[in-house]
Amino acid sequence: MTDRTLTDFAPAGFTIVPMTARPNGYLLELSGFLAPGWTGRLAAGLADHRVSIINGSAEKVNASHWRSRFELKSAPFVKSPEGIDFLALAATEPDHKAARIELLEFRMEPAARHEGSVFIEIKGIDRLGFLGDLLDHFSMRCLFPVKMTIDTLGDTAVDRFWLRGVGGSLPSEAITDSVRQSLAQLLVEKR
Repeated sequence: MTDRTLTDFAPAGFTIVPMTARPNGYLLELSGFLAPGWTGRLAAGLADHRVSIINGSAEKVNASHWRSRFELKSAPFVKSPEGIDFLALAATEPDHKAARIELLEFRMEPAARHEGSVFIEIKGIDRLGFLGDLLDHFSMRCLFPVKMTIDTLGDTAVDRFWLRGVGGSLPSEAITDSVRQSLAQLLVEKR
């Protein structure tokens, strides 16, 4: 990344490099103008290519500019993800049916504690496509991340989201309650 001043609608770009210490591991960085919902489309598109997000973060740094960094792992039997157009993935709606999201626990904090964003921490049973399906779950309730951190610990996803409404609006109490209820329905017994 450069230290220049970020301007609205900066062109999007990405870099991907192999991680020599991790077999089938890659470091992906995306930045610039990325349309609302890009994180869910990217995660779903990666799953379609059999590429998992192991950990990473993304943050909206101004009204239209994102900065993100993800550690990826491709399935050993697929081609290197270095040939994937990640900007196209982030812009294309996936054509797949979501699998069931299985949560072990979740925690929510009100927007007043997080500068207008509802904070949600999720611990769930990880699988290929988990993040994309979870982001789709949020978007169906008109919530979109302005910041997120992603971690995978064994077979458990530990993800944190700072979510806002359409156009960066403060989520209403009704939407927040709806999300809390819908996440509670996704809880499963610990295996």
